[in-house]
Amino acid sequence: MRRAIPVAVAAGVAAVAATVALGAGHDPALVRTASSTATATVERRDLVDREAVEGTLGYADASMLTAGAAGTLTRLPQAGTVVRRGRSLYDVDGAPTAWLLYGSLPAWRGIGPGMSDGEDVRQLERNLCALGYDPHHDMTVDDDWTWATTAAVERFQEDRDMTEDGTLERGEVVFRPGPARVGEVRAAVGQVLAPGAQIAQLTSTTREITVDLEADRQDLARAGASVTIDLPNGRSARGRISEVAKVAHKPASEDAEPTIAVTIAISGRAGRGTGLDQAPVDVGFARERRKSVLAVPVTALLARSGAGFAVEVVETGGRRRLVPVQPGTYADDYVEVSGDGLREGMRVVTAQ
Repeated sequence: MRRAIPVAVAAGVAAVAATVALGAGHDPALVRTASSTATATVERRDLVDREAVEGTLGYADASMLTAGAAGTLTRLPQAGTVVRRGRSLYDVDGAPTAWLLYGSLPAWRGIGPGMSDGEDVRQLERNLCALGYDPHHDMTVDDDWTWATTAAVERFQEDRDMTEDGTLERGEVVFRPGPARVGEVRAAVGQVLAPGAQIAQLTSTTREITVDLEADRQDLARAGASVTIDLPNGRSARGRISEVAKVAHKPASEDAEPTIAVTIAISGRAGRGTGLDQAPVDVGFARERRKSVLAVPVTALLARSGAGFAVEVVETGGRRRLVPVQPGTYADDYVEVSGDGLREGMRVVTAQ
C-alpha cells in the first residue's frame, strides 16, 4: 500500500521546496548549494506504520478476595499494597487471617490430617517447604498428607499465633500464582463481614493493557503481534498482544460501536510496578509492515518544484545532487524511498 505524504511531513518539506526549484532550472543533475551540513545514510531497514488506539493500563490475573468467616474487619491494606507469601491479607476481630500462599488451585476445602489425596496438598506442602517449615526435610512434596505435613502446618501456625492443630480451615489461607497486589477495595475497616462478602480485588504485580477495539478494526489485532505503548509518564514501551476476544462486546448505547477486548502484555521494566492503575495509554497497532526497504529520515525528503519528491545526495568531494524518489511507508521518523540511482549507504542531506 502507498499513501499520500502525511500532513505533518508535507509541512516540513514544503519549506525547502523553493530552494529545490532554484537548482532544477540550471543543471540537469539538479545541483543544490544549500548551507545545511547535517547528513544521514540511506539504510535498508524494516518499517512498521502504526495506528494509535487508546487503552487502559491495569494489572493481570484479577480476582476477588472474599471473607472466609464472619466477624468485624479490623485491618485492610490500602490499594496498591503488595502482599507476599506467608503474609496476611486482612484482619478479622483483631486477628490476622487469609494468609497468602502461592499456587494456581484455589483453597476449595479445609486442609488437614485425614483429608483425601489431592493437588491442593502438594500445593500446600510446596509452600511450607519454601517458608522453611520442614527444616529436617521429613516431608515429601506430593498429593499425600502425612505426619510430616501436619508438623509443618503446626510450625506455620505457631509463628502466626494460630491454634496449633495442623488444620487450616477455608478462608485461613488464600492461594494466588504469586505476590498479590491489592486493587479496588470493596470493604471498610469496622464493617461486619459475612462469609463470602467482597473485601478487595487482588491482582498480580504484572502490568497489562486492555483495549476495547472497535469490531470493524479487529484486523489490527493479532495474538502474538508486537505493539508500541506511550505511557502517561511520557515514556515509551513495547508490548505483545496476548489475547484477542473471540466475541464482540455489545455497546451500552445504540450510538456506540461493538468492541473486541484486546489484552496486551508489557515488555521489560515497564511491565512491573504498582502505580498508574487504570491510567489511559496510547497503543500503536501495526497497520502496514515493510521489510528490508531503503529508508531515510523524513527530514531528508524534499518537495520538488511542480510535483514529486527528492533526496539530496552528497557525493565524493562534497558535490551534491538531487535524486527523485517515490516515498512509501512512513514510520518512526523514517520514510521508505525508491528511485533510479538510489542505493544503500549513500549519504543524504537532512534538515537541521
